[in-house]
Amino acid sequence: MAKKNTKANIILVLALVVMFGARLLPGAGGLSADAVAVLGVFFGSLIMWIGISIDWPSMITLLALGLLPVFGFGPTFVGAFGNTTVAFLIFTFMLVYPLSKTNFVRRCTISFITNKIARKGPWHFICVLFAAVTFMGLFISPSVLFVAFMPFLEDIFQVLEVKKGGKTGNLMMMGTAFCISLSSGMTAIGHVWPTMAIGYYTAATGKDVNQFQYMAMGIPAGILLIILLILVFRFIYRPDDVNDICPEKAMSLRGTVPAADKKEKIILSVMLLTVLLWVAPSLVKGVLPDLYATVNGWSTAMPPLLGCVLLFVFQVDGERIMNFKEVTSKGVLWGSILMTAAATQLGSCLTNEEIGISSWLTSVLEPLTGNLPVIGLILFFMTWAVVETNFSSNIVTTTVVSAVALSVLTALPEGSVNVAVVVCMVGFAAGICNMTPAGQSTVNTVAIGSGWTDTKSMFVWGGVFAVMAILVLSFVAYPIGTLVM
Repeated sequence: MAKKNTKANIILVLALVVMFGARLLPGAGGLSADAVAVLGVFFGSLIMWIGISIDWPSMITLLALGLLPVFGFGPTFVGAFGNTTVAFLIFTFMLVYPLSKTNFVRRCTISFITNKIARKGPWHFICVLFAAVTFMGLFISPSVLFVAFMPFLEDIFQVLEVKKGGKTGNLMMMGTAFCISLSSGMTAIGHVWPTMAIGYYTAATGKDVNQFQYMAMGIPAGILLIILLILVFRFIYRPDDVNDICPEKAMSLRGTVPAADKKEKIILSVMLLTVLLWVAPSLVKGVLPDLYATVNGWSTAMPPLLGCVLLFVFQVDGERIMNFKEVTSKGVLWGSILMTAAATQLGSCLTNEEIGISSWLTSVLEPLTGNLPVIGLILFFMTWAVVETNFSSNIVTTTVVSAVALSVLTALPEGSVNVAVVVCMVGFAAGICNMTPAGQSTVNTVAIGSGWTDTKSMFVWGGVFAVMAILVLSFVAYPIGTLVM
């Protein structure tokens, strides 16, 4: 194995030298410098495909082509995958998968629930628990996180001696489900519906919304919703057994998870680099405009592609950190990818001016929306999105509501409503989906099936949460969004 890896590493270095070294050569023999650079990528790719494998080295080919100014990442991803959204989801799913195989979820949760604030009292503990799952949900798929977190949540219940059938256990299970689903709308990192909403807006208008802009709206709105949820639980739901919780008992969980090893540290470092490439350019836009223009032009799919390449290249104990066969079979949600590809094209067709559906929808909805003020339109679309996502697929909700919103709102006088914010809010609203099992099949069915909560509780309190979300999105998220988009 060691000899095989050494040979592969030598071949990889040779291929990279050919690929990127060719960019330094001038044009010759009738070939331009760009032509020489492309030939360098071609021959470097051949070296990798013949000497290493045809799977993950192909991602280096995409990275090398995207870094060529004559092409760029946008056209490269469109040529390879049809659109940037599909490429973004594939690479992000692959990048996040290795993290789910580590002890990060348990270690992160323990660090949250055993700190001084969490140990001050039962409600402090509940607040910190919800904060922990929300934080992890910002960059981990809700289904993956909830399934990974459930066994540990059971351990927490056992350590704290929380009783099944009690209101506190019900509250903690519902709150965990609500917060994990909510977090999938707070960022577009590895989350399908916000990514789709952004993709629809870009396809319809030619304008883009970056990760920083989305999070600047989504995270404050999500934090406010969590605060409101906790207030509802404390002063309206009012669990009679909450004072039976002794947060100090959670201290026994310390030491049950080994310290992060070299592999986990590399994975976390690569994840951090990816997030920085998404967010940092927007923070230096006014100071370093050229850097912002360059990095922002790489598209949102480039950072996770780079992250995947690094995890395929890096090795620990003679093995590459990421295994292509495993990550593509277990880590990538191909059903969501295929539906996203189809739904993106469908949304583009629905909003195509030559087809005429947009103008027809506008005329049909004119009696309903024509006399509504801007806030009325926003309330209309947010209510529609939140209600539908609780009874159908999140992806279907995002597709349908985004398409109609784009058709109706782009027909209004320019400047009367911020279309980008409303469409992004539809992606956020798709994560408010805990009333019925159909809303978020994995999270809701596992929560109900656990015995800690039931269908009635999820419907009633999920409904209360949904109403709060509609109001927060309409009256808080929209104003914030208009400041950054």
